[in-house]
Amino acid sequence: MSTTPKWYCRNKSQPMHTFAEIGNLGLELRRITKRIVIDVNSAIFSEHDTILEECEQVVELYWSLKDETKNADFQSLSKKIKRSPYNALLMRKFNLIMELNDRRFCQLTFVLKRTLSLLLRKSMQSEMWLNWALHITQLYNRCRNVNSIQGQTQTQSCLQPEQEAQPEGEEKEKEPKLSGKCKEEMHANVCSNMYPALLMSLKNIDFGFVLQYVAQTRVEQNALDLVFGLFNMGEQDAWREHQQQQQNNESTSSSLEILRTLNISFAAGDYQPYCESAQDYNALQMPSTSGAGAAAGVGADAKDEGQDHQSLRCKHTESFLQKERIFIAQLIAKATEICPTIFGKSSQPPPLYPYASYSSTDSRKAGEVDMNAYIVRGLRLLWSYVGIILDHILLWWIDTPMSCYNLTHIDSIRCWLYHQNVNDIPEPVFSTLRGIGEILTGFMCNNIWDQLFRLTLISSSNPRRLVQQVVEQYRDAPKNEHGTPTGTVWISVFSNLVNLSNQYFSNTDAHNNSSLLPVAEQIPMLHRLDHSVHSMRLWVTEQAKLLCCEWKMDRFFQILEHDVKLCLSVFNTFKLPKLTADLSDILMLVCVALRTKLITESTNNIDLLKKTTDECVQILSAVCRILSLANFTLCFPAASHWQRSVYNDEEKSLYVGYVLDEIFLPSIRATKDIVILKLILKLICEAWLDFIYQKRIRFSVNGALRLLNDFDDVREWILSCTLLDEQQLEKLSNHEVLRMCKGVGKILLRKPEDIISITQSPKFDKKSEDANAQDTQLPSEMFVSNQKHWLQLRANGGNGFPLLKLCCGDSI
Repeated sequence: MSTTPKWYCRNKSQPMHTFAEIGNLGLELRRITKRIVIDVNSAIFSEHDTILEECEQVVELYWSLKDETKNADFQSLSKKIKRSPYNALLMRKFNLIMELNDRRFCQLTFVLKRTLSLLLRKSMQSEMWLNWALHITQLYNRCRNVNSIQGQTQTQSCLQPEQEAQPEGEEKEKEPKLSGKCKEEMHANVCSNMYPALLMSLKNIDFGFVLQYVAQTRVEQNALDLVFGLFNMGEQDAWREHQQQQQNNESTSSSLEILRTLNISFAAGDYQPYCESAQDYNALQMPSTSGAGAAAGVGADAKDEGQDHQSLRCKHTESFLQKERIFIAQLIAKATEICPTIFGKSSQPPPLYPYASYSSTDSRKAGEVDMNAYIVRGLRLLWSYVGIILDHILLWWIDTPMSCYNLTHIDSIRCWLYHQNVNDIPEPVFSTLRGIGEILTGFMCNNIWDQLFRLTLISSSNPRRLVQQVVEQYRDAPKNEHGTPTGTVWISVFSNLVNLSNQYFSNTDAHNNSSLLPVAEQIPMLHRLDHSVHSMRLWVTEQAKLLCCEWKMDRFFQILEHDVKLCLSVFNTFKLPKLTADLSDILMLVCVALRTKLITESTNNIDLLKKTTDECVQILSAVCRILSLANFTLCFPAASHWQRSVYNDEEKSLYVGYVLDEIFLPSIRATKDIVILKLILKLICEAWLDFIYQKRIRFSVNGALRLLNDFDDVREWILSCTLLDEQQLEKLSNHEVLRMCKGVGKILLRKPEDIISITQSPKFDKKSEDANAQDTQLPSEMFVSNQKHWLQLRANGGNGFPLLKLCCGDSI
């Protein structure tokens, strides 16, 4: 007796026919998918109606066979079938074919959605493309929930657009289960994990999806129309200011010229002024009745001149909004006729023209709200795309792009955009223009930094006049009248970066909300600012070494006292508020973290720049000592000169004035900082004493007196200098280092075996007492630290052989 069940061995049985149809279904799915892909790539669609009919038949066959496979004959088998290897093999083959058909059906839905996206991008070229795209949308939605669509009635009331997205539980209940598996499991099994988007739950195409692609096709034309109206408004404002003010500055005139040129580029003709009063529309809603529009026109006529000026400014933008309202209404009408499933559950979409005369029924009022909500949604999508592409059109795509003009002209337009008010330009165009202002701010930052940073590298070889002409183009930079040309460029770099960055935080109320601020746009500014501060700090250090070695104190103190101080003063107005991001917004969290890191690095570099002054003073100290020793090596008299017994008191030593003129006088001319001047005087005198001690020069009594007079000549030179004021003269002439030098001279007058007393002075001093300003309780010798070593430099009293005297002193 055969163990094969009756329904499996008889070819005329319904299950066997279903098994055969399932195998043919896989071929049909593959054929129709391939045909759609090939025809979509063609330029002309001659048989698109046939393709849609065939595809619809295949979809209906797929779902009907899925329903038949849920029969108990296919799901439960008798014990005899389980014992038959042949029948078990057939059932395994059946399951494999079912999984293959599920996979091919998902592939068909992906191809349909891809085809829909391609057609929507071309929908503005021909009405046939839009019609076919809506037909494919209807077919795609039937692919997802064909059973639910068949069960819907035509009398359901319309729902709100916000209720289009149904809960996941309801969607799962409406859509048929495949092989007893839920929707998400089916996708995970039939799709490759190399494309994560396929693992997500597929949803029906709604009106927002279609509107998103349609808006992308209209964005360029709307952007051009907006720019045309934008520069018309700008030309009106510039012309009005030109008529009111007879004496205009350069920026106003240049802005007027660029607005005229750009207007011609868009309009391809002369500008025609507006003479009629503009109508004030609501920002996004369509007017409910024609009477309301007439009343609005009467109200606009009753305004004063200032309000008329505001309505005149928003005439262009309101005309754009009204035109898009009409377009969206027409799109909804076409979608209602061809693809009613695009509006969600209800097969009856909202009323098409709510501004027409309706009866006061509750259903029609609800439909009017739906229509306005769809229009608001469409306008938001459209102007968001306009904001994305508008900066490219302004800067690069038009015949006379703004990027070809001077940066000052672009900056004037950017400032004009920031000065616009929401009362003048309604939403959502106002937000779009504000976004353009932020993008132009980033463009200005990049180009100003590139131009000025390159100028810092070559400014040392360019004349000061050329540098001033370039820097004067940027009005925000403070004046640097006494600084160097390169320092002037650095100040302009920091001033422009700080001012552009501060404009992002003009609204102090939104500082803590990072979602309302262009955090990503500020990151390049902070990055450039950090590198600029670091580069200037290196430049200041290298210039300090170079100028000190050449002893160009005028330029050295220009950098130190003017360039660095003005650069640091720019950062006093730097706004760096702390921002917090929502934990759910990963992109904003990354931007805020990167901004915080850049702020920390910039602050550290600014602190290092503040300490650069001390580093330069240390460099000055080291070079000043070496330079002083070099000058004393060249001009200090020989050792034999100091062992003579007779000197001409009327003649002064020339080397004292020479050293002071070479080292101290350039410093006095370059700076008025008394601390720096006292430091240089101290370094000169200490180098003088170090030179004497290192050479071991021995002094006779008259030689010591001669050296003591030379020390006094330093004080006389200071008092005779006309470049010093009274306060500087007092502090420099009474410097401790002069007391120490005088103490060395008095020590050299003593004998080596003498013990220096605190209250006694040598009897060989020509002057009976010190100057009144130098009177202290301690004698001058007490200011010398190594007194015993200086006592050893006293020469013998004239006895001995000449050879002994020659050996005691070194000739120079």
